[in-house]
Amino acid sequence: MSRKKLFELLERIAKEKPELCKEIEDFAKRVIACGGELEETNLLAEFKSAHPEIAGILADFESETAECGDGKIFPVHKTFSDEIRQRIKLAKENDHYANWANAIKSIPAFTLPLPVVDSAFLSRAKEIWKENVYGNDEILRVLLRHCIEYSKHGKTMPILLLGDPGIGKTLVARTYGKIMNLPCSFLSGPSAASGRGLAGAPNLYSGAGVGAVVQAMIDHKAGNPVLCIDELDKAVESFRKDSVFQNELLSLLDESGETWYDNFLEISVDASHLICVMTANEINEISRPLLDRMEIIRMEAPDKETMHNITKKMTLPEVLRVYEEDRVCFPERELDLLVDMLWDGGNHSCRPYQKAVSLLVSDAYLAAVETNSNVCISEENVRKTAAMWSRKKSCSGIGFVA
Repeated sequence: MSRKKLFELLERIAKEKPELCKEIEDFAKRVIACGGELEETNLLAEFKSAHPEIAGILADFESETAECGDGKIFPVHKTFSDEIRQRIKLAKENDHYANWANAIKSIPAFTLPLPVVDSAFLSRAKEIWKENVYGNDEILRVLLRHCIEYSKHGKTMPILLLGDPGIGKTLVARTYGKIMNLPCSFLSGPSAASGRGLAGAPNLYSGAGVGAVVQAMIDHKAGNPVLCIDELDKAVESFRKDSVFQNELLSLLDESGETWYDNFLEISVDASHLICVMTANEINEISRPLLDRMEIIRMEAPDKETMHNITKKMTLPEVLRVYEEDRVCFPERELDLLVDMLWDGGNHSCRPYQKAVSLLVSDAYLAAVETNSNVCISEENVRKTAAMWSRKKSCSGIGFVA
C-alpha cells in the first residue's frame, strides 16, 4: 500500500472511529519515521491486529481505491481534546453546535503527498505548461524552483504574480497547481476582506463559518491545496478601513501558519503546508510587510506577434474542443484579421480575443446545426464581430453610443 493510500485510510478510520484518534496519530508518526515500505507494511499489520474493529473499514477502502504515487505527508491537526470531543457529542442535541461539529469533522487529517521532483516530474511539468501557457518559460523555471523547495521541506515562499489585467496570471496560478498535482482554491481578495476572511467568524450567529484557509482544506479534502488570492491590490481599500484581513494574511505567511487558529472552529490547524499564490495588477498600494514575505514574479503583457500565437495555438483550439471541431472552420487568414483588428482597436489583454473567438465559433456552430452542414467563418463575420467589439468599448456613463 502506498503512503498516500495508507494515510487516506487512516483519515477514514479517524472519522468513523474517533475514539482511535490518539492511536492513529501515534501510528502516523511511526510511519513517517520508518525506513521503508516493508517496515510500513509491518506497522500496518501490527495496527490491524491491535484493532480488529477496523477490518470492515479496511475492506471497504481497499475495494474503493487504487494504488497511487508516494511522497512526504504531514498531519494537519493534533488529536482533539476531551473538551472538543464532548462538544462534538453535544452537537446531536444542540443545533448551535451542529454546523461547528460538521465543519470540525470535515477537516482533513493529513496533507496530500508532496511531489517527488525528478526527471519524470520535470518532463511532465513542461508538458503541462506547454498545454496551458504560451511561452513565459522563465516563469516556469521560477515555479519549478518552488516545486523543488516544496518537495524537500513541505513549504515554499508565497508568490505574487504581478501584471496587467487579462494577461493570464490566474491561468499561471492554476497551472502551478496542476504541475504540483494539488487542487486549487481561488479567493477574491476584496470578498475575503469583507466576509469571513481567512480565519473565519466566531460561532455567535447563524451566518458564522470557517475562514477561507480551512474552507479550502475542507473543499479539497487536503491539508495543502494551492490557495490563490486574486486581485490582492483591490483589497487595499479594506486594509485601510480594517486591518483584520491584512493581519490574517501576514499570520498565514509567517511561521504562525503552523498553528493557524480558526475563529469558528476554536482550534488550531497546521496551514504551513498550503501553497499561497497571489495576483495583483499594481504593487504600489500593497503593504511592505506583505511584499517582504513573497517572491514577486512580473508578467509582461504580450506583444502583437505573441497575441497572434496565443490566439492561434491556445485560444482557438480550446474553444473548438467545446464543439464538434469538424463542423466549424476558422481559416487562418480570418483569424489573423481578427487579431489585427482587435489589437489595432487597443485590446492588449487576452480576454477580448477569447470572447471574440468564442462568439464567432458558437455562432458558426449554431448555423451549422440549423443548416445541417459545415460552416466556415468568413471575413464578413470577423469584421462584424470586431466592429461590434469596438462599439462595446465606446460606452458612455448612462448608455451605449449609437
